[in-house]
Amino acid sequence: MLKFLKSLCKRSGEDSATGTPDTGDTGEVAEYQGYRIQPTPRQANNGWTTEAIITRELDGVLQTHHFIRADTSPDLQGAITLSVTKSKTTIDQVGDRLFSGQSQGRTPDHASAGADADSVG
Repeated sequence: MLKFLKSLCKRSGEDSATGTPDTGDTGEVAEYQGYRIQPTPRQANNGWTTEAIITRELDGVLQTHHFIRADTSPDLQGAITLSVTKSKTTIDQVGDRLFSGQSQGRTPDHASAGADADSVG
């Protein structure tokens, strides 16, 4: 889990002018049909990205998926809203297949919303 948290910090980086993080990870978590959606938009050249970590416990193992879409938003709140909306649509369309192809999950005792995320698409 520590490796994943470090990668999030490294991935988000900092704004070189202000020294402040450029990540949209606000700590907000949406619950939807047994899934947890943690929006994690990042500031990019053309706006804020549409990203989230989607997790769900299946058979005692916490499964994770790093959800990324090409859509961008001009502001952080719009990116958070879009990330949650697009995540819910994907959950409705794909369901637990979202986690197929994962090499490993995490047991709930050793995981949080920040478990290792495998990008499936």
